[in-house]
Amino acid sequence: MKQPYIFISFFLFLCLSSFSQENSSLEPFIKDNITKPSILSTHTFGVYFSRIQGHFNSKPSKNKTLSISLESGNVWSPSTNVYIPKNEAERAVTRGLDWDHAHTAFDENDIEKDSFNTKNDGVIKGLRGKINFKLAKKHELQIGFRAFLLTKGKLPFTIFTGDKFIESFHSNVAGGEDPFDRKVFGLDEAGIEYTDRNGNSTKVNSGNIFATGIETAYYYYPESLKSKNSRFAVNFGTHLGINLSSDNSSLDFGLSTNAIKTFIINNRSNLNIGTSLGVLKKALTNFKSNNVQFGTNDFIANSETALEYSLKAKTGSVHSFGLFFYIQTSLNKKDELEYIIPIRNPQAVDSWGHGITNLYKNNDYWSLMYSYTKKTITLSFYLQQDFTVINIPDIQTGFGIQFGI
Repeated sequence: MKQPYIFISFFLFLCLSSFSQENSSLEPFIKDNITKPSILSTHTFGVYFSRIQGHFNSKPSKNKTLSISLESGNVWSPSTNVYIPKNEAERAVTRGLDWDHAHTAFDENDIEKDSFNTKNDGVIKGLRGKINFKLAKKHELQIGFRAFLLTKGKLPFTIFTGDKFIESFHSNVAGGEDPFDRKVFGLDEAGIEYTDRNGNSTKVNSGNIFATGIETAYYYYPESLKSKNSRFAVNFGTHLGINLSSDNSSLDFGLSTNAIKTFIINNRSNLNIGTSLGVLKKALTNFKSNNVQFGTNDFIANSETALEYSLKAKTGSVHSFGLFFYIQTSLNKKDELEYIIPIRNPQAVDSWGHGITNLYKNNDYWSLMYSYTKKTITLSFYLQQDFTVINIPDIQTGFGIQFGI
């Protein structure tokens, strides 16, 4: 697990190398927010419902702001069936076995069971947009949308998140030859299939737009939790998401708490630290009875930690270097992992069950970001990596633009 520390060391190097810049501003430069587009992963389950992320602002934006972000993430796991025994005696037997050997103890035709199946392959392209309104001195409203497109991830439209780049990296740098069987099933393919334990299913082919939704948030900035010098501030968020896809037509509701602390390093540079906690109730209301169940946990909690170093250049532009760590609770209830019976795909060789077992694990990933601000326009680029290798996705890149209107 050396990779996260390399990530952090690189971020600190960028910051420290900037400290030596000539101090030429007459007045201190103060940046009391952390710049970022959406860093939510293109998880094949997560894209279907609203998710909460950090909102690291010390006050509402003075003017209306429009933000647009594009993301690209590679997802992969071979088709796998999973059985969940209903009988407690059979569950007790599987608890004594490793998950990948549980199938050896039963004849699948002789046990009473629930089941589900999932397959993930392709590069998911995400488009998000949002507009922020200042309602009053301490109040802000955000309205946004999301939509996703499944692609095969071929050049020139996909570079770092394509199958060929990832497997070339595995073969020549780290991971070994074809550690996840991508080459066994074929590179540059696309297709997502999932059938839940109720028999409801979804299928996404290459070129399909899916998992659309509208997301709103209201943020309150209490003066009582803001320091006198405005170097520390807290805001509280209320989130309402309307999922519009045919597979999940529902309403989500969530709450969040966000805090930001600003350190002035010199007249031209700041260091911001942010932290966020959130909880989401999936499907507070269902608009149809046969929605696909994307995970058995109805409540999803998340936490985000952010570091951002910002430097104001002599020209007035601002360069920001950010490092973000995001963690989300598991989509399926963790205790079920002790007694599930996954069935290996006959073609699979290595890591054949990771797409299943990872539904029972917390999702976490790091994002390294660079942002450039000139007047009211900000451009952001990020690289996101899942160092715990739980395919949420394996690697993701993103671009965002924000401007005042």
